[in-house]
Amino acid sequence: MLSLMPEARVLPNEITYSAAVSACQKGGQWQLALGLLNSMPGMSLIPNEVSYNSAISACGKGGQWQLALILLSQMPDRRLVPNEISYNAAISACEKVGQWQGALVLLGRMPEARASPDEISFSASISACAPARQWRLALEVWRKMVGLQVEPDEVSYNALITVCERSEQLDRGVQFLWESKERGVSLSAAFFPWALARLSVPDPDVISAAFDEVAMKLSSSQLAPQELSIIVWAFGMLGVNNPTLFHALINQAVPQLESFTMGDLLKLAWGSAASGVDLELFMTIQNEVIARLEHVDLQSFSEMSKTAFLQDTLGLLWASNFAGCCSNNLLTSARLVIRQAGAIMDRAHGPSSSTAFRSMGDLPCTEADQWQPANKPQTILDLPDRLVVFKPPGWEVYDQNTELQLSSFLQATLGKRFAILHDEEHQCGFLHRLDLPSSGLILAAKTYEAYYDLKVQLNAGEIARDYVILCHGWMRPCVKDIKAKVYWRGPSPTSAGDQGKPSLTRLKVVAHARHGATALSLVAVRIATGRRHQIRSHFAHVGHPTVCDGKYTAEATCQADQDICARNFLHRYRLAFKDLAGKSHEVMMPVPADLTISLQRVASRDFQSSETVHDWLSGNSLRSWQDYTPLMSNFGGKTSRHCLCRWWCWLLVAVVLVILIVGVTVSSLL
Repeated sequence: MLSLMPEARVLPNEITYSAAVSACQKGGQWQLALGLLNSMPGMSLIPNEVSYNSAISACGKGGQWQLALILLSQMPDRRLVPNEISYNAAISACEKVGQWQGALVLLGRMPEARASPDEISFSASISACAPARQWRLALEVWRKMVGLQVEPDEVSYNALITVCERSEQLDRGVQFLWESKERGVSLSAAFFPWALARLSVPDPDVISAAFDEVAMKLSSSQLAPQELSIIVWAFGMLGVNNPTLFHALINQAVPQLESFTMGDLLKLAWGSAASGVDLELFMTIQNEVIARLEHVDLQSFSEMSKTAFLQDTLGLLWASNFAGCCSNNLLTSARLVIRQAGAIMDRAHGPSSSTAFRSMGDLPCTEADQWQPANKPQTILDLPDRLVVFKPPGWEVYDQNTELQLSSFLQATLGKRFAILHDEEHQCGFLHRLDLPSSGLILAAKTYEAYYDLKVQLNAGEIARDYVILCHGWMRPCVKDIKAKVYWRGPSPTSAGDQGKPSLTRLKVVAHARHGATALSLVAVRIATGRRHQIRSHFAHVGHPTVCDGKYTAEATCQADQDICARNFLHRYRLAFKDLAGKSHEVMMPVPADLTISLQRVASRDFQSSETVHDWLSGNSLRSWQDYTPLMSNFGGKTSRHCLCRWWCWLLVAVVLVILIVGVTVSSLL
């Protein structure tokens, strides 16, 4: 419309340009906003405070915090006085990328610039401290806010509780939660459920009271899409069991789905998957997402907005798959758009990411010697745009917490041809991780298109990840899965139980053994979800922690386990996935030498267990998790006979009870 004004013989002025810059700001189009701002002098127009404030906000939404600060610093040179809105926009730009130092410096400068900090200034500064877990600095900002008699609002408490949660200061977070209520702050219906879920408050009475308030508000008013999505998310995180309230939430949400952002739709789907699947809701959500995917223009997104859109789409795929109702139409639409986004990124990074892999297109796949891996990483399968690497114990996939980095190995092996291998925002090309003490196969991408193609497969449940573990106790062979939710914060161990992210570990007990007086089980595992320390926390949760696990067993137990195994007995032995053309690939890796020695030290409990352990030692009978036979299904052994005897006992009791009931009934009739 701005470009059409001259044709209509209407001259643009400062107001029209400022309005156009503001429109770009709302859409996150920081490049356009800066272009318009810089073009104003050429039109004999002088940018005003509104023009600059909108441009600063646009840079903030696009993650360009440095440009936002440059614009703020330019205002005095243009004889413009930065006001509260200018500073708040710049502080918010720092907040969005976790630049807490910049945010706090700007907050400190406001009084000398005769700009009075308000609740927006303080809230954004507190929020900027969250990613770096600077809770002490956040509390200082909070005290300054209260000292200046600036009234905190819901956003302020939201920011403060987030900092406390990220910094593992949960008790402080709960104190601020109750304080928000005592102060009489105007709170949305979603605030308390959100805070309880973020802080993992376990008190069932507190949780019940919070959702009772939600029910009251729900019965008297129409909640906004963002509120509804957050409440449903909290419903799933807290493990609330209230079908009546859940369906009331869904009944309000469904008619408004077109007004939900992709992030809101993700929370809605995620909460539903964690709480109890509503098939009608999932199909409605999927149809809405498919419609958006068909009309999406990725080129119109800012980098931050595009990243958020892709992550939300992948999350919706995951939630749909976890719920067991991911439609082919959703999968096809998502795969097309997400792979297209990867291809665009490859072109943007130049020949190192696109033509390099195309020039390798005719090369055959190479396979390394997977039977005798050293204690160093090794490439097991090398495809033109993706590869499988063996991670030895003691190596980290990436994160720079230890000296031995799998990312460094790939960078040294493949050089600088593939940009994604040096891109930490894309996990250096790795699709998943393995815990530091564990060993096994890791899948990595060489291009962005391959990375996002594999991400789709991972979230849609098309990649199989199979493990073998040795755990404590004789695990009952009739146990088929572990469904406990999990949550974690920072370096603390993952907690498994009734609250947190939904998680599913499938298992087959394939052998029972002992080492001295220690009972052991060899278990084949397939994970349906890939949570942090999922297998280790799940098995500890059911009373069968993995052998030599310093995080999930007592120190004395871990020390005693050193006689069996020098490190955590967990090995990812199999990966199955597809290439860009849809061809299936399967890679298997026998247990490494150190775990082989550990298995040789144990004594099998029965004949079937002995045969199974021998197969794992030889490495000749590796197969998909689903093809393994649980211990009780074959020869059985003592444990199987025990389970069968117990089953027959219960059956006998049931028959006796039926006979007694029939006898009493007949006697009363006679």
